[in-house]
Amino acid sequence: MSQTKYRWMVFLVVVLLASNIVLAFFLFFSGKTDEKKKSREDMAKAFYMDLGLDKPQIDTFILAKEEYFKEMKPIWSEIRELKDSLYRNMGTFGSDSSGVKMLVLINQKNLSADQKTFQHFTHLREKLNASQQAKYDTVIAKMINRPWNRNRR
Repeated sequence: MSQTKYRWMVFLVVVLLASNIVLAFFLFFSGKTDEKKKSREDMAKAFYMDLGLDKPQIDTFILAKEEYFKEMKPIWSEIRELKDSLYRNMGTFGSDSSGVKMLVLINQKNLSADQKTFQHFTHLREKLNASQQAKYDTVIAKMINRPWNRNRR
């Protein structure tokens, strides 16, 4: 291969490498997390506006939401870890009662999480007037029953 062709090949490889690095940078370090956070905030604002909340009610809802997630994240993590352990050790559990015990424990954790979620929404409902409560009941029923990826947080 001639010297000129070799230089062009090296030049093209360098250009392709540089473009891949730039592309990877934008792919991994772009503001996607900000966009997700912003879209969640936009959804929350739309929810508050749909209910017709005033500023003190919005502040109460935001504070309650932060406390709820602070309390629930460890519970959800524990449930996820228990399920991972259950399925990772599927071969060792077999017909053994330890698998059933693990399922009962997962069930108890899920029950606790569902109770806390229900209490959270009930507590928030108490902060609303009658017309807001009617809207809230409709929106919450739809929100709780929608299919979604719960691992998003």
